[in-house]
Amino acid sequence: MWILWMLVVIISIIIAVTIYRRYGRRLTERQIIASQQVVNKGLTYALSDLGDALYLVPERRISSTLVANIWGHEVMAFEFVLPVSDMQEVVVVRQAVNNALKEYAEKNNLKSASETDMALLVTDVWYDTRVSELHIDIAHIVNQETAAYIRDLRKLNQPV
Repeated sequence: MWILWMLVVIISIIIAVTIYRRYGRRLTERQIIASQQVVNKGLTYALSDLGDALYLVPERRISSTLVANIWGHEVMAFEFVLPVSDMQEVVVVRQAVNNALKEYAEKNNLKSASETDMALLVTDVWYDTRVSELHIDIAHIVNQETAAYIRDLRKLNQPV
């Protein structure tokens, strides 16, 4: 009889853990989608004034992909791949986009989970010269996991 009770307890625990994990995954997915929309709108705003200065080829819609899966499930960092006709210095691109993102964040009252960083921050900029593309990674510092991601990048001597 006690074996039957143990079996019921084990099955109940497995079911509870499965439900908990699925709920957590869905919550994280919703957070990622919401954060991605904020970052997409922020970069769209930034590029409305910077497109010519960055030699961007006009594109119909800006979209991004999650880049931080290896760092943790709740890191809100996204990569944009933009076609370009020429190259600008990476430092100039980073500064110009960061300034525009700061303006966007202030206009939209976006709060940062970090005391030292703004809500939207360029974490990486590079060119793929084989196909004339500009890659920009942007973090939405909306939670402690993303703030820790930024600190980790700085420890790795990445110019964030």
